[in-house]
Amino acid sequence: MAETHPLHELQRVDAEADALRARRAALPERALLRDAETEGAALASQHGDAMTRHGALEHEERRIETEVTDARTKAQEIEASLYSGKVKVVKELQSLQAELRSFQQRQREHEEAELGLMEQQEQVDAEIAALDARRTALAAGVAGWQASLAAAEAEIDAELARLDGERGAVLPRIAPPVIATYEKLRAMPRLKGRVVAQIEAETCNGCWGAVPIAFATRFAQEAPDATAECPRCGRLLLH
Repeated sequence: MAETHPLHELQRVDAEADALRARRAALPERALLRDAETEGAALASQHGDAMTRHGALEHEERRIETEVTDARTKAQEIEASLYSGKVKVVKELQSLQAELRSFQQRQREHEEAELGLMEQQEQVDAEIAALDARRTALAAGVAGWQASLAAAEAEIDAELARLDGERGAVLPRIAPPVIATYEKLRAMPRLKGRVVAQIEAETCNGCWGAVPIAFATRFAQEAPDATAECPRCGRLLLH
């Protein structure tokens, strides 16, 4: 069996390394972590909004508690005056009774409003608890994905290191000008990393374009380790 040309070995190593790097970039854990980051930001925003509403409800509840206390205190003072026996005039008694009913009504209204606020607070507290639970679960998921990603990356990096060693062993077997041409061609996106080809039946098997007969004949007569550039696609041609 004929010995594999060093350029073929180099291209094989580089193709494997390219595939590994693409696999590394597309690891599913990476997408999961990006999604988790987006979801985490949304949850943080929702949590902040809920905490703001919770704080506003607490502030309003404290204000209404003060109103309830004030109305109750005033009603108690009026009741004390009514039943003290000190007020004898009927009109004054009627006025105090009307004022008492007004403060008692105000107290009831504030107490109802306070109950409504307490219900709203319970709803917001439940919302915050649900958000906290989701954030905790998300954090656990992130930790697991990060560990899995690190393990997968380490495995791929080990393979890349092995291929880098193989590449280092192949390079000394190739003339520097040829390596320079090879690297220039690899940088061309249109070639998609496949830059080494051969002539088969006067056709470049890289682009499958026909090469001039005179070119193919002349190249066939050159040394076995000679290279040339395909006149159609520019790939490096080997025997």
